[in-house]
Parts: sequence; structure tokens; C-alpha cells
Amino acid sequence: MKDASRRVNKLRRKIYRETPVATGSGGRDAALALWRTVAKKGFRTWCYEFGLSSITHTLTIVETDGVLQMHDAFFNLTYPLAFHDVLNALRDGRPVDAKAESRDRKIYVLDTAFEAAATVSWLKANADRELASIDGQRRFEVLWNLEAFTATCSGIEAAYQDLEDRGFPRDLRFLMLHPIEMFDGEKSHRDPTTMPLLAGRDLSSPLAAARTALGRVNRELASERECSADKDAAIFRLESERGAAQSGLAAASTEARRLGDQIVQLRAALDDETRRFAIERQTFSQDKDQLEAMLRQQHVSLTEARAQIGAFESEVAALKAELTQARAEWNAERSERQCAAASLQAAAGFWVEQSSQAIQTARSELKAAEIERQQATTDRDRIRADLATRLQAWENSPWRKFRAFCLRALGAAAS
Repeated sequence: MKDASRRVNKLRRKIYRETPVATGSGGRDAALALWRTVAKKGFRTWCYEFGLSSITHTLTIVETDGVLQMHDAFFNLTYPLAFHDVLNALRDGRPVDAKAESRDRKIYVLDTAFEAAATVSWLKANADRELASIDGQRRFEVLWNLEAFTATCSGIEAAYQDLEDRGFPRDLRFLMLHPIEMFDGEKSHRDPTTMPLLAGRDLSSPLAAARTALGRVNRELASERECSADKDAAIFRLESERGAAQSGLAAASTEARRLGDQIVQLRAALDDETRRFAIERQTFSQDKDQLEAMLRQQHVSLTEARAQIGAFESEVAALKAELTQARAEWNAERSERQCAAASLQAAAGFWVEQSSQAIQTARSELKAAEIERQQATTDRDRIRADLATRLQAWENSPWRKFRAFCLRALGAAAS
């Protein structure tokens, strides 16, 4: 058994050193890693998750020679008693001290974007050393135990408050009495009545129940004391109010007598007012008759005015009809004029366009005739110059002289 326990302790220490803790991490990863390593060595093992809504934790339970040993790879702890003995001691209100290993160290990976300032300060003050950063995340070599977790966990006060509300002391080991899940290697069991190792066990603590009941009684007693103090204050207040009411009653009696005298005076004034009202009502009746006669006369006048208004409205309607017809005729005439104007504009545009084309044609023909005239004049001058040259050449040519000589000779021979 000692050899098996020693082997499991070595495996737990190895998992503790090789599993870093990071911002917001819990003990489930370390417990599963130890479960996987121990199961490969042939041991029967379970992962036990327990806790409340504010905080949870996971342990690894290993069976060595028929004894269920509890190992905490997250804090590097082992318990000297078996699993059920630890639960029985906790039910009786006796927390079992675990054996802590202080030779090993764990790496804490710090994410400065999410970690609280108090945790950073604690790590700087208590870590053995700071290692080189990886990917911008700082790393510390630290003895990671329950005290370190308590100092850095932001929800530790809420967990303590949950324990106290259930009658337990401020000790996280009592969370073991609140099972959440038991993993046996094949299936995760969440029903405490069917969990392996816990089925049929009563984990309720009589001492915690008594403390809860005592706390409830103390709260009820304090509430009753507060109610009693409130009742005494109410009695004192009512007595003060009674004295004030008695004083007010005497003053009210004096005021009632004064008001009685005022009532007598008011009744006499009321009688006078009633007589005056009767006289005014009679006067009002006469004025009413006169007003009704005036209203009837005004009603007749109103009827006549309405008749005149009806006649005026008929005349206005006829005038409106005539105006509408005149507008329609004027609109039709305007449309015809607009159409005629459009036709004239179109014809004028066509005539202007034809005239422009005719003028351009005449100008072109005139320009061509002028060019022909100039060409004819040029040809005439050229022909005249050519004829003059030819005549001059004929007159000076030897042939003409010879012909003239022959003609003169023939003339002389004939005579």
C-alpha cells in the first residue's frame, strides 16, 4: 500500500508541476490530468467536483489496496484519511488537515488585461521568481497552495458567505459536502442519489443544521427586539398624541362655542339673503319675459336673414356657373389661338428656311456667273492678243511678201 501511495504521490507532484495555473483557472484540469495519468497506471480512479454557486473545486479519488485516497493536484495535497472518513469528519464539524507538499513549485501565467491589481501585487511580493514572458503574458514561479488561492481569488468572500449561510465555518473544505459531479471514466453523474461512491450517503451536517437554526432564531429574536422597540416607541408616541389630543379637545370646545355664535349670526344673514333673493328672482322673471320676446324677434330676423342668404347663395352659384363657362370658352379660344400661332410660327420658319436656301442658291449661281464672265473676258483678251500676234507675224512673213510680189506681177502681165 505504501508503494502504491508513493507512486500516486509522485504522479500528483508531477501533474502539479507540469500544469500551470492561469488567470481564472480552476482545479478541474489538474484533477482530470491526474485521473488520466493514474488510470493509465492501472488504478481505479474518479474525479469528484463539489462546491456552491460561488465557487467549485475538483479532487481526484484513487483506490489503492481498497482504500479511497483523496489527491488534490491543483494544490498538491493529499488527505491522511480515506474519502468517506473525511466526509464523516466534515459532517461532524471536524475539518481534516491535508498533507501539503512544499518542495514543488507551479507556474502562474498572468494576463495583465484581466487579472486584478491585488493578485498582481501578491504575486510580485510572494512569488519565488519571475520567468521570461511568453506572448506578452508574465510568468511567476510560485508555491501554489490553498493560502495563495485564498489571497488571489476575487470571489472568496462570496464563498465564505455561502458557507456561513448554510451553518458551516469559513473553511473551504466543507464544500466537499455539496457534490456537483462524479466522473468515473465513462460517464459523468450529477444526481447525488446515483453518484458512484456517494449513492445512499447522507451528506447533511446536523451541526450545520443546528447552526443554521440558531442563526435563524437569532435573526428572529433580533427582529422581535426591533419590533418591541418599535412598539414601545409607538406607545410613547400615542401617549404624547393623546395628551396633545386632550389639549386640542379643550381648544375645540372653545372653538365650538365660538362657532355656535357665528352660526346664529349666519342664520340671520341667511334669512336676509333669502328675502333679497326672492325679490331678485321676481325681477329676474320679468327680465326673462322681456328677453324671451327679444329672442323671438331676433329669431324672426334671423329667419329672414337666412332666406336672404339662401337667395344670395343661389345667385353666387349662378355667377360661379357663368364664370366657369366663360373660363371654359376663354380657355378653348386661347387653345385655338395658341394652335394657330404655332402653325404660323411653323409656316414662317419653313418659309424663312426656303427663302434662305433660295438666296444661298442665287448667290452661288451669281458667283458662278461672275467667275464665267471673268473667264470669258480673259479668253477674249487672250484670243485678241493671239490674233494680233498672228496678224503681225503674217504681215512680216516672207511668204506674204512673195505673194504680194506675185500678185503685182500677175497684174502687170495682165495689163
